[in-house]
Amino acid sequence: MTQMSSFQESIDSKTGSIYNAPHFPKYVVNSHSMWQSNVLVRPLGTFHEQKPYKYQENPFNAEYLFTFNTIRIEFNKNFLMHSRAIETLIPRCQLMAMPNFPLVLPLDDKILYEGVQALIRNVVPKRELETNWNGKNFTEYLPIEILYNIFDHLDLRSLSRCAQVNKRWNSVASDLHFYQEVDLKMFWDKINGKNLRKLKNKLQIVKKLDMTWCNDSTLIRRNEYFNTLISILEAAKDTLTHLCLNYTNRISEEAFEQIFECPNLEELRLQNIRLNKLHNSCLEYCKELTSLKTLDVSLSTIEGSGLIEILKKTPNLEHLLMNDCYQLGYFNPIITTVVKYNPKLKSWASTLTFFLDDNSQAYEKFGKLIYLECLDMTGCEPQPYGSSWLKCIAVNCKKLRRLELGRWKYLGDEDLMPVLTQCKELSHLYLPYTSRITYWTLSLACKNLPNLRHICVYSCKKISKKVIEELAESYKHVNIYQIK
Repeated sequence: MTQMSSFQESIDSKTGSIYNAPHFPKYVVNSHSMWQSNVLVRPLGTFHEQKPYKYQENPFNAEYLFTFNTIRIEFNKNFLMHSRAIETLIPRCQLMAMPNFPLVLPLDDKILYEGVQALIRNVVPKRELETNWNGKNFTEYLPIEILYNIFDHLDLRSLSRCAQVNKRWNSVASDLHFYQEVDLKMFWDKINGKNLRKLKNKLQIVKKLDMTWCNDSTLIRRNEYFNTLISILEAAKDTLTHLCLNYTNRISEEAFEQIFECPNLEELRLQNIRLNKLHNSCLEYCKELTSLKTLDVSLSTIEGSGLIEILKKTPNLEHLLMNDCYQLGYFNPIITTVVKYNPKLKSWASTLTFFLDDNSQAYEKFGKLIYLECLDMTGCEPQPYGSSWLKCIAVNCKKLRRLELGRWKYLGDEDLMPVLTQCKELSHLYLPYTSRITYWTLSLACKNLPNLRHICVYSCKKISKKVIEELAESYKHVNIYQIK
């Protein structure tokens, strides 16, 4: 399968040179690394190459089966009074016919360079202010409503810079309306006690808050972090809908109790946090989160009893993620609680999660979750092995769209037959490192599942590369992944 590729060019407005990705000047950077340049030229179309693209080669010298004649130019906002974007057509200059292929337009460096330079001269405004302004700053005459509209499209970093321009801009940028969705993950190394206290006053009506990694003990004292977090949760308890505290080491009982004081909370993510320190008495007296739909405790040290208490407080839970959790203990009490208190569950993910009693009889309770759409049990093969639970899923879980059973040593073709014949909504099937799966399973899945789009059979020893190629040719709408 020919791999699609794209490229990005930059034109140096100082020297007039054209650079490909690895040879950018120091003030120009690749878009994949969140870099910015004076002018970015991006192809709107896509194309195939006859040979793999190499960074040291000029992309204009590559041999293309299909070419494009449309480019999009984006100007760096730091060099313009306001953002501009242009779409233009490259003139058709040389057309040549190739056997069995449509007309091909070779892109010419000179044409591209001259066309872009002409656009820059016509579009980029001059820096001088008009004489009728008498040297005054024209932004002072902007109505306050216009400034609010402009600032509403800025990210957190740009907004903080605008707040440093003058008092008027600082007053506008301090409006709480602009801080309803705050992501501090990218600024974790700047979050100290002083900055967090200043930011606290602007998060009184925050809706979505991401504080991943924002508990570095070298930058902020633990008690100071917890006290500030509690203050934020108290102020925004009526508006907060999404909260992410991933990789913050641990959380205090007071902060955890305050989370359950947010009645409109819909998503709670607590990845890689030491939750085993929470006492069951703390969880028992927490209020119900009737709006919570997503709970992610992956990589955490939460215990089974603590998770059960949380599940009892979230009757409308739809997505439960507990990947790589090793202290949950017994599986049967957890799935029993989910069936009883979380009947609307749509997603279950427990990749490489260790259970003490992972038997097939307990797995049969998945069949009672009639709204189940995604089931990830990678590395959770029942011991002793049994496949009767897959029949229960096939009969009752008609909405199942994604099934992941990676690293199941004893999973065979006949075990999957009920699911492949009755779950017609299945679109993703992942079976990596399953040594007993053969061509028969792939063929049956492609024939019986009209919505199937992805099959993963990494390291399945009984499936040859030739078989994969034959199926890929017959069922082009299905992507089959295999690595030997």
